[in-house]
Amino acid sequence: MQNPDPASDFNAQQDYAAYNGAGGLAPGTGQYGDYQQAPLSQPYEAAQGDYGAYNNQQQQLPTQQANGGQYGGVQQQPQQQQGDGGQATDPYANFQGQGGYDAGQQQVYSGGGGQMQPAPQHYMPSDPYGSQPAVQAPQPVQQQGPQQYFNEQTGQWEYIDNQPASYAPQQGMMDPAAPAKQKKEDRIDPSQIPRWSPEHKTDEPVKKFYTRSGSSPPPSTHPFIAVDEGNCSPRFIRMSTNYIANEAELVEQTKLCIGAIIQPLAELGEGEETPPVRDFGEDGPIRCNKCRAYINPFFRFVDNGKSFICNMCQNNNPVPDFYYCNLDPKGFRRDRNERPELCRGTVDFVAPPDYCEAPVTDPCYLFVVDVSYSSLVSGLVDCALECIRASVETLADNPRTRVGIITYDQALYFYSAKDGKGEPRLDVVSDVDDAFVPVIPETVMLQLSDQKQLGLIDKVLDMIAKVHLSQNSVTSNNCTFGAAAQAGALLLEKYGGKMMLLVSSLCDVGTGKLEARNDIKVYNTDKEATLLVPRGSNYENLATWCAKAAVSVDIFACAHEYLDLATIGSLSRTTGGQIYYYNGFNANKDGEAFHRDMYRNISRYTAFQGLMVIRTSEGLKVSERYGNYFAREADEMELPVIHCDSSFGVMMTHESKLTTKEACIQTALLYTAPDGKRRIRIHTLSLPVTSALCNLFRHADLDTIINLSLKQGINQILYKTEPKNARRALTQACIDSLFVYRKYCSTQHSPGQLILPEPLKLLPLATLGMIKHDLFHTGTQVDQRVFLTAFVQAMPTYVACSFIDPCLFSLTEIPDYACIESSDGRVFLPPVLKLSSDSINSDGVYLLDDGLALHVWIGETAKREVTDQLFGMVQQTEDGPSQLQILYDENADAKSLNARVWTLITQLRKNCPSFKTISIITRNSHTGASLDESQFFDHLIEDAARRNKWNPSDLGSKKDSVCNMSYIDFLCHIHKKIQDKFY
Repeated sequence: MQNPDPASDFNAQQDYAAYNGAGGLAPGTGQYGDYQQAPLSQPYEAAQGDYGAYNNQQQQLPTQQANGGQYGGVQQQPQQQQGDGGQATDPYANFQGQGGYDAGQQQVYSGGGGQMQPAPQHYMPSDPYGSQPAVQAPQPVQQQGPQQYFNEQTGQWEYIDNQPASYAPQQGMMDPAAPAKQKKEDRIDPSQIPRWSPEHKTDEPVKKFYTRSGSSPPPSTHPFIAVDEGNCSPRFIRMSTNYIANEAELVEQTKLCIGAIIQPLAELGEGEETPPVRDFGEDGPIRCNKCRAYINPFFRFVDNGKSFICNMCQNNNPVPDFYYCNLDPKGFRRDRNERPELCRGTVDFVAPPDYCEAPVTDPCYLFVVDVSYSSLVSGLVDCALECIRASVETLADNPRTRVGIITYDQALYFYSAKDGKGEPRLDVVSDVDDAFVPVIPETVMLQLSDQKQLGLIDKVLDMIAKVHLSQNSVTSNNCTFGAAAQAGALLLEKYGGKMMLLVSSLCDVGTGKLEARNDIKVYNTDKEATLLVPRGSNYENLATWCAKAAVSVDIFACAHEYLDLATIGSLSRTTGGQIYYYNGFNANKDGEAFHRDMYRNISRYTAFQGLMVIRTSEGLKVSERYGNYFAREADEMELPVIHCDSSFGVMMTHESKLTTKEACIQTALLYTAPDGKRRIRIHTLSLPVTSALCNLFRHADLDTIINLSLKQGINQILYKTEPKNARRALTQACIDSLFVYRKYCSTQHSPGQLILPEPLKLLPLATLGMIKHDLFHTGTQVDQRVFLTAFVQAMPTYVACSFIDPCLFSLTEIPDYACIESSDGRVFLPPVLKLSSDSINSDGVYLLDDGLALHVWIGETAKREVTDQLFGMVQQTEDGPSQLQILYDENADAKSLNARVWTLITQLRKNCPSFKTISIITRNSHTGASLDESQFFDHLIEDAARRNKWNPSDLGSKKDSVCNMSYIDFLCHIHKKIQDKFY
């Protein structure tokens, strides 16, 4: 086979002994295959290969030519795709590329590009985790029957009986009668393996995604403009696959779940239209009489427009007289383009009076601040007062808002103003075993529309500083967090709203008293799982009470010690709140993050008194829900507060076989907007139903699959199984899915190839990132692990990718086009480096985004002019720089390194639920490699895990040690397991 791109050849030579274990090159083929061993002194030649499948023939090839081991082009054979309605030509047939990817294309990882006839196989078991062969390699078996040779003229393997008389082995080709010549092999180029990548530089405008185009949505991390043509935007509902299997057996066979990530109030992209608002008067919007689905573009009108058939349950419903309209020749209403509910997938309906069981109240924000000794020492109290003062200025834009403040240590402190006038009054409650509110709630919750009451809030903040921050103040080391939370709930009982709880110490007195249970001896044992579930029922009962009273709780955990987030975190999980975690809080280190998190919390679009119902087509049902909500009824999700970052996961299963051409999911969210108006936001998504396996794979959405897999995995760890079993399940699901695709959807390739469908080409890398994440291992500090669990439960889709597979950028090699705002406002990111230490040079500066924080690594020999631009003039000492931070130069030229790095940081922080802090990592931070540096390199998941990273009891047996593998070895492991299923 001729190399379509000679420039893509590579000649990286490496002794076979270096790959004698897991993930080695198959002897004699130069192809990534099973763990086949050979004597370490025996080198091999690499054959030419196409970009695609690690060909795993495990053969003794009689003749073979060394052609550079190409690993870069993509070749797709013509094929016919079997669909539901007959045969259709594969639109991606006859595709041939040079190491690129096109939508719908499958990846074939192969080390051998020519047509190879089967030869006797010699599988040799080995220890994939050792450096020596488990047993000696078998001796070559005498060939039976005609021998073969590789004919360069035809590019095919031919029988030696048909060999031309002039044939003689040429240089670079093995003579079938001669012993193999000892040479070094060509290694597969790791740079050609599929990896994440940002949006490519283009001069074209931002792509538009038409929601009824039939194509799959763009990746959630890429910019796009969604055009609503009847289906809602993928920003609101993103499915795991954009074709729905017609029966449960098909889902079980593919191992691809039917699920969705729902973000009902997601922020719109630039250039996207705001959902239209429709008012149907006192009767409310038209709904199906049977399943109660709301009117949507997929209601089918019949009988000349006098009735409609529900797309959910197929029930025939009469059309109200006021809504009648006759049909056009195609059977559509003539006014459908004038009515948003008939042509848009997302619509806001004005809720009629009978939809409002509870009275609409003012939006309320109550700040509950820990003023114990540890909070004073860390600077939390100062930070909190500054943040509250800034928050009040932001909240004052909505005159309906009310704000209140209470503080606590070993007692409770209430700040009130009689009739909202005069000086604020301080009331102290020292009986914290049975907390109560000694004042009228209206005197604490002050109205911002009243200028006098607005001024009183400043006086309250000044009083708090005088009482708790003055030199004469008496501070306590005790913390009555439980009593403070209960008192805050009582204050908001009348109004509902948001309660922001700031805590820095374990609750050790009063209601909800807790005992430290994070004994380090429990870590890496069976008892560690008990630390992840709430202790007692006190906080769970309080959370239920808050949810029923429409009170949401956000926890700002500014920890200096163990807080038992697993227990107190139930306040946020049940009420639709959010947890923020600052480990070892210090105002100098975490003050900016605290300010930014508080600002986004109170400034983002927030709705109150929410109630969400998810409906599906007949034959489907919602089986599991993930997220922060309260379930009073089985099919309802009560949300005291819901905001633009609120995200929920759902899994769906079949109740019966689907008989319709399309299946539909509809979410209905009843909420109170910030202006006090009740709305019903409807999102409708209708997708094709299929009986073809190929359609499920070709229209899979990896971002959603990752998000749902994380949610499902941590849910199993919390309540059902051990982390090692969850890791094993994730790995097995990856193997099973790729095996099914390989067996049933890519039959034109030989069984010895690992075939990846284009939408899932990164599934192995995503799986490796998940099983290497601390969430799926024991030994992590308990509060940190609980925070990560809470973060994943409510994580939007666009955060999931960097959370498991961080993005690594070089700050010293930023291309000219990157990190500069273009004329249309777009910013292109620099190339993402592979997550391997091979990408790190000692003279470079690198930035890594792990979804939660940003880490900057500075090489030992980094150029001084680079560090001066980024960090200013740094005084170096024997112990390294005492403190480093990236300087912001507002006068810097847009093309300067400083400005471009800050543009990159701004883009990575954009629209994140929590603020990404920046940590600066240098080798000289401590003697030898610092702890921070080892954690930085732990994020480089394409490398094999460092020794002793995880406790042996966490890894279990060697078969559970897959998480120790490098990316290449993991691909080989996946390939081997798929091969085992064939034979």
